[in-house]
Amino acid sequence: ERATNSAMSRPPSRVTRHLSGEITNNIVTITRLQVAMLASARHVQRSLNQIAEETDLGTPEGLTLGLRETVVTLLRSPETWTHAIASSKTVKTKQEAKQRFESLSMEERSKFDVESLSNVGGRVKHREIREREADVADYIVVTLLVGTAHDSPIIDPVMSSEELRLALKRLGSITPDYLMVYEVLWSPQDESDSLTDEELLLNYPKLFQLS
Repeated sequence: ERATNSAMSRPPSRVTRHLSGEITNNIVTITRLQVAMLASARHVQRSLNQIAEETDLGTPEGLTLGLRETVVTLLRSPETWTHAIASSKTVKTKQEAKQRFESLSMEERSKFDVESLSNVGGRVKHREIREREADVADYIVVTLLVGTAHDSPIIDPVMSSEELRLALKRLGSITPDYLMVYEVLWSPQDESDSLTDEELLLNYPKLFQLS
């Protein structure tokens, strides 16, 4: 029998770039939006891989474009959305914001052994992933982490597909002067792979089933 933590061997991929937005105070809002989709949405993995490899994250405009393209990719397949969770918290200092962002990022990335594809500041890296036994699998999970110069939370909790749509559109409308940091992680990275029900429950127990 395959161990229940076998998803740990299948890494996420991520796109991230830190920039200084046009900020008039030290208040920062950190937002996390996580979406589980049916594995039939293979184009999501393909599109995110392409964004990670081709997006120029060296400018505020490029960073914003990467976020918008990610949002558009998710919005194209609402019929595949199954679960989601969202949180948006405002903190009073940049240091606290950095700590919260890194904590959320580490929480997600620590679920896996290695990241098979990453784009950090425009530097694209590939790593080999380990083979796994064949199994029935059903899901893809995409996590967006965003830090912005907003003085208040930018999205509400998500419990339905319509609320998820509105949250995604809100993230997609963020302008370059407000976007400070952005990271997207998706698992599995390989287009031929997906997560089982057991793996989804094990690694993402807080996700809500969408109504």
